[in-house]
Amino acid sequence: MSCPAVCRLGVAPKFALLVLGLGCGLPSVNLAAQDLGALQDRLAIAEQLAQYSYRWDSKDSEGFAELFTTDGAMDRRRGGEVVIGARVVGHQAILDYARTSHQGRLADRQTRHHFSALVFLELTADSAVTENMALITHQRAEDDAARISASGIYRNTWKKTPAGWKIAERVLFGDRFVSP
Repeated sequence: MSCPAVCRLGVAPKFALLVLGLGCGLPSVNLAAQDLGALQDRLAIAEQLAQYSYRWDSKDSEGFAELFTTDGAMDRRRGGEVVIGARVVGHQAILDYARTSHQGRLADRQTRHHFSALVFLELTADSAVTENMALITHQRAEDDAARISASGIYRNTWKKTPAGWKIAERVLFGDRFVSP
């Protein structure tokens, strides 16, 4: 693919130079090792976030729990308040929650977590905080189409471990429109 084609696709010039090694008539960019490391960390975190959706929606309880640190936590909030009974802490508790959900309340339906708009609020060499929008759908065998079950913002705190990036805390801020 030529440089003008890459630029028309909206690829960031630094990324285009890194991936394709093209000059494109752009000023020379010397990627420092820390820039390259930060880019690698962003991509690794984005991949883990994609795995969150795939593992939950395929009912892979063990794989889902592996995305979290051993002392990881997840909760759900409405209006800034933790939903009662929605905080789960620790690898075993997350695994138990996933198994109970997959074999119980979600056993008769296909869920989909549609994630978009990933932003990095913080990124260091060993931790990060991200947010992304989520639209969650459910579909049962008798449904003609999936229905929206929930929407909101996921805020994830990430830790870099010897096994790669893991979620230390996941908070779902569920949408609830309040008229002015």
